[in-house]
Amino acid sequence: MNSGDMPDEFPTFDVVALIGVVAAFVGMLQLRRGLGEIPSLSAKVQAALRKGNLAEARALCGNAEGAAFARIGLALLDALGREPRPSPAALRTVLASARRRANAAVQRGRARDLVVAAVLIGAGAYAIRASLGVGNAFYAMIAAALVVTALGPMLRRSMLVKLVSASDDLLAAAIDYLAHAAAPDAGCPECRSLDAARIGAPALDGLRDLGLTELTICKNCGFVRGRVERPEAIFEDDARGVHLTPIAPPLESSAEPESEHQG
Repeated sequence: MNSGDMPDEFPTFDVVALIGVVAAFVGMLQLRRGLGEIPSLSAKVQAALRKGNLAEARALCGNAEGAAFARIGLALLDALGREPRPSPAALRTVLASARRRANAAVQRGRARDLVVAAVLIGAGAYAIRASLGVGNAFYAMIAAALVVTALGPMLRRSMLVKLVSASDDLLAAAIDYLAHAAAPDAGCPECRSLDAARIGAPALDGLRDLGLTELTICKNCGFVRGRVERPEAIFEDDARGVHLTPIAPPLESSAEPESEHQG
């Protein structure tokens, strides 16, 4: 029986090609999703740290779809949770170690890409040399899988670049967290964020006569802090939009209403 007379007798090679295509596309999809998640995940973890919420930052990393940045984030968060608190230099050492592990994982991924490519090429070469008559669909699937597999190293390189940039920003947020832990009153009293804007002259020149020279505005929740040095100088001034509004004390629920009619 000639191998050329039985094109449908060897479905195994079609299955191998299909598995190669599926594996290549799933791998590329995971890489792309991981790449797209890094910037948003990094921003959310940074915001949680600047609010002083270590538990929220851990939860964000624990629920991440991509493992690469989540591992780096968890390494820094674990260090932040230790007692005594680590120094910024110690955090940099932790980050450098986590980056080396991420780089090693990328290298292993590249090696897997090469193995998959070698298997696919070998299957295609064997089918041609043995004249198995597997059909054009087999070769089309092999070619598609090889093209997708070839994109793997480029995507992994892009992931490394994004990991370095995002982890630098995360390190800055971790150092801010340490500063807030050392001086808890320095952050915003509403949300504990350390991310603030200071407004001074010339924006406040119109209020300089009151002794108001600077305002601090939380960039996370908008809470405003400042102090007027001469509050006695504040008076009703319609032209400047200053209106004196007395603050009424809160009513106690146990207070009895005054009687409207006496006698």
